Formats: sequence, C-alpha cells, structure tokens
Amino acid sequence: MQRLRVKRTKFIVFLNIFLFITLISACGRKGMPVPPGTLRPQEINDLSYKIVKEGVILSWSVPYRNLDGSPIDKIKEFRLFKKELSPDAACKECPPNYGTPVVIKYDRKPEPGKRMVYEDTTLKEGYFYVYQVKTVKNLFNVSDFSNKVTFYFHSPPKPPLNLTTKVFEEGVQVSWLPPKEFESGKEIQGQLEYDVFRRFDKESDWELVASGVDDTGIFDNIRRVFKIVEYRVRAVFNFHGTAIESEFSRIALAKARGRQDIPGPRLKGLKNTEEGIKIIFSPSRRPGIKGYFIYRIDENGLIVQLNQNPFPHTVFIDRSVLLPGKYTYWVTAIDDSIPPNESRPSNKVSIIIK
Repeated sequence: MQRLRVKRTKFIVFLNIFLFITLISACGRKGMPVPPGTLRPQEINDLSYKIVKEGVILSWSVPYRNLDGSPIDKIKEFRLFKKELSPDAACKECPPNYGTPVVIKYDRKPEPGKRMVYEDTTLKEGYFYVYQVKTVKNLFNVSDFSNKVTFYFHSPPKPPLNLTTKVFEEGVQVSWLPPKEFESGKEIQGQLEYDVFRRFDKESDWELVASGVDDTGIFDNIRRVFKIVEYRVRAVFNFHGTAIESEFSRIALAKARGRQDIPGPRLKGLKNTEEGIKIIFSPSRRPGIKGYFIYRIDENGLIVQLNQNPFPHTVFIDRSVLLPGKYTYWVTAIDDSIPPNESRPSNKVSIIIK
C-alpha cells in the first residue's frame, strides 16, 4: 500500500511538471495552450558555402515561419553541425555521426530576407567536410536538419593576372595570365579553368559570359556603340569534384567600337492582299543582321511597331484590321550585337485603304 502511494505521488509530481512546462511554452499566446514541439520552425533549405583562403564561409536564410505557417516570435539560437573526414575515410556518403554542434546565439525576432553568415577557420587541407544547421526556438521547438553541404577543402588559387582587352570591330579579345600559386603559397601544377564576367557601364549586375574556359582568353562577340565594357575573371581549381574558386582578378575596361552606321534595308513596295498588307523590302547588305523591325504610322501620327522580335525574312504581312485612310510603312535592320544595334530607317512607302 505504501509503495502504491509513493508511485502515485511521483506520477502527480511528473504531471504537474509537464503541465507547468506546457503552460510556459504557451505563455503570451491567445487561445488554448500549445503542446510542446507543435510550433517547430520550418527547416532551412538554402545552406550554402564558399571556400576562402582562411577556411569556409557558410550562409543561410533565417526562417521566419513555423511549420504551420505562423510567424516565429523569437529564435534563440542556431546549431551548426559539422563532420570532418580524413582523405582516406571509408564512407563519405554514409550518414554523418555529428559531434557537439556549434551554438550561434540569435535571441531576436526573425525578419524576412535576413541571412546568417558563419566562418569556420578550423579546416584541414585535403579533408572532406559535411555541414548542416538547425533552428532553435526553445527546448521543445527545434527544426529538422537543413539541407546538407559537402566538399573537400583546399586552398583557393590566387586570382588571374594581367587581365587585358583589345577591341576589334567584331568584338573584344579578353586575355589573362594564369596564377602560379595557391593562396597558401603552394605552386599550382594542375589544370585550372576560368569564369569570365562582363558588365556594361551604368549597370550594377555582372553577367557570366563564359564558364569552364580551359584557355587564357576568350573573344567576346559584342558590337555596342560608345559603351564602356568591364571584364573580370576568376580561376577555378577542381579538387576531387569540389570547384574551388579564386578571388576575382582586377577589372579591365574596353570601349566597344560597335557598328556606328548599319545600312538600312530598302522598302520595295506594299500590296493590299486578302491576308493583309504585304510589305516587301530588300535585305541590309551587312554581315550579322539578325532580322528586321517593321513600323507603321497612320494619318493621326500614331506609330506602331508591328513585331516585337526581329523578323528574319524580307516579306512581312500586316494582318491588322485597318480603317479607311492613309498608312505609311518603313523598316529597320537589327544586328546580332549584345544588346542589338538598330539601323537607320528605310525609305517610307504609303498605301491608301478605302
């Protein structure tokens, strides 16, 4: 009887503790108390990495919603899990047996668009690494593991050297010298590849124009009038399937000459057919012409461009339903520059619709 009373007392104590924790976890919320673990944060799905001279920079978006879609009031911390495997480890694809995670304090309400950044400088060259992260709200509300990132670590190559440009009528020759050392000071003996980026003046975003280049130069086929073009290049070292990128080279400038005077086509004539107004013109006598834009103006001065993409042929049919009146047409040529250049207008030819 006494043993039964002791067991009942322990059960009551445990039940009281459970109810107390439940109430604490629901504190500040309206409605019924929420059982522990119900409002776990959504898992992180964009964990990414960048290998740098000192180690690796990891980054991820801060989650701001729970699994049920409700907003997160506060994140306590993030737990970063890491597994290090030697080059001769037997199974790099096996589920990682993580040790004690790195705790990264947060202690605030998350906002959309925020990212966390963490730099790990304890890496060993040649070793294989696995990382995942969890979001922690409190003791009972911890997210699932994030996506997994894996890579071999090696010191990055130094940036390409002596980036130069030479301008021709057909485009820009971009050349550079390969780096001779890794950032660690070791001599580079393997083959490098290169990524080439370009942007035009007054544009903030760099465009990748060539990747995986196994030479020390490219010809960029652009013809753009009176525009400054910037280039930069980075080296890429492939280490056991991990692409290890250098910092960018110095920027090199070029002034693309462009075709300043693309000759326009000649408009031969117009014909009113059952299909519509047939516009017949001769081609522009210049290499690199991609197509033509056809224009029409009515008696009220309303100008309409009849096609949005360059038309590749020399006979175009305007299928618009036209009211009686006088309509005038002309044509321009479009070349294959990036972005394209447009010729001066052709001669104008009119037709009267009765």
